[in-house]
Amino acid sequence: MSANLQHRRMEDILEQLWRRSRFTSYFYQSVHLSAEMSIPTIALTVVQSRLTLYYNPEFIDGLNDEEIIGLLVHEMMHVMMNHDHRAPGEQDAVLRNRAQDMVVNHFIRTHEKTFFSKKGQYQWDIPGLIIPEELPDIPRQYFDETCDDDPAWEDVYVWLRDRQNSETININGTTEKSSGAPSGISVSIKSDEFNSDSTAENENRDDAPNRSDNTQDFSGILFQDDRENPLPTGMHLFQKSNMQHKIHAKRTQVIRFAEKDYDCLEERVYQDIQGIIKKTEPVDIEDWKRRIKSIVDMTSQSTEWYYSHGRFNRRYFASGIYSPGRVFEEKQVITVAVDVSASMVMKPEEIEEAFGVIEDLTGKYRVNLVCVDEDLFVPEKDGDQFVKSGRTDQPYYYKPGDWKYIRSGNSGTTFFEPLFNSYMKGHREMLLVITDGYVYDLERLSKYSQTLWVISGHRPEPFVQPFGRMVTIRTSMA
Repeated sequence: MSANLQHRRMEDILEQLWRRSRFTSYFYQSVHLSAEMSIPTIALTVVQSRLTLYYNPEFIDGLNDEEIIGLLVHEMMHVMMNHDHRAPGEQDAVLRNRAQDMVVNHFIRTHEKTFFSKKGQYQWDIPGLIIPEELPDIPRQYFDETCDDDPAWEDVYVWLRDRQNSETININGTTEKSSGAPSGISVSIKSDEFNSDSTAENENRDDAPNRSDNTQDFSGILFQDDRENPLPTGMHLFQKSNMQHKIHAKRTQVIRFAEKDYDCLEERVYQDIQGIIKKTEPVDIEDWKRRIKSIVDMTSQSTEWYYSHGRFNRRYFASGIYSPGRVFEEKQVITVAVDVSASMVMKPEEIEEAFGVIEDLTGKYRVNLVCVDEDLFVPEKDGDQFVKSGRTDQPYYYKPGDWKYIRSGNSGTTFFEPLFNSYMKGHREMLLVITDGYVYDLERLSKYSQTLWVISGHRPEPFVQPFGRMVTIRTSMA
């Protein structure tokens, strides 16, 4: 099909979207479409502050209109769900991107009969939404084990990493094969040069698509079947850190434009997406504090024996001796581990905010404090600062205002292995970890489910906890 006919077909599909969903149509009115042979399927990215959808004409020719509409919705939902296709060093890039695809595909399949519906519309009047059956969905086992019927991609990522192996893609672009990617699915990293020969060959054809930006980087993750054929889904191009801010701005712009259209407000997809956006927005300052208190209240009890006169010792009572008896009590204890590396302590306002929440808990809980930099240590006061006590067998009991004595260690390197693999052995209480998330041994930590990661709000990229839960610190300066 010639480039002109291909462009006309895409315009016809966008016209169908206008009739079915004003909101989806508004989104793609802000997206530049560009034919590109170097992309095996399609890919949505930012080019010069503009959302751009690259599509391979040969791939599009092999799909019918309904399948293309499903793919367009799939790519839009990545933006609406605030998915960031990057690969931080402490994460498995394949599982990260796979989890994001699973969440999008699950949403589409769950809403396939109602996605294009409006209030008062009968089901038989609603066109269905189609995506290929071979695209991955959230495993049924996830819902059975977690009872979480509305997971974020981070939840699915942690669950997958705990249960299956995959190819691990390093930052330098090499691929390490572990015990195997999920059955039937393989992945590959594509770089800007992987299809350069075919691009150059096509430039001499009359109907050859023009590359809109010769400097555009097409490095990313491509999902393939077991024969190394691309799956009919979008390629995840790696995004630079500033791209996510631009994508977020475009999403906000589309929402504001749609709010002025009454027909759009009646659409179920608009209402669902509003709920998704509210869920993925950063929590306000007070909300993250309430979340910490709520999580601690639910999970912070440990078991201890103590002696009380309220329960006498029956062994001596018959002899007329009233002696206190042994009582088993669930005494409320929490351990707080604070990252004292230079990168964390240079943000004292966040440490103050985090310990402000902890001090609200000291009336109800006993707080044991430990510090972590290149090693773990129990602090002790020395003048106006904490120093290493040289012991780990006796805890330091935190008292209001003690956060002011926290000083930086000697480097920006933080290792949490001594905390999780040694110190917390045999413990059962709630563990709060206050850190900026730059943990160099994250993959080597022993699992401690009762962990709440309290992460710096200044961190530019997302942090995915290896286990437990996570809350992000929000201050008026964040």
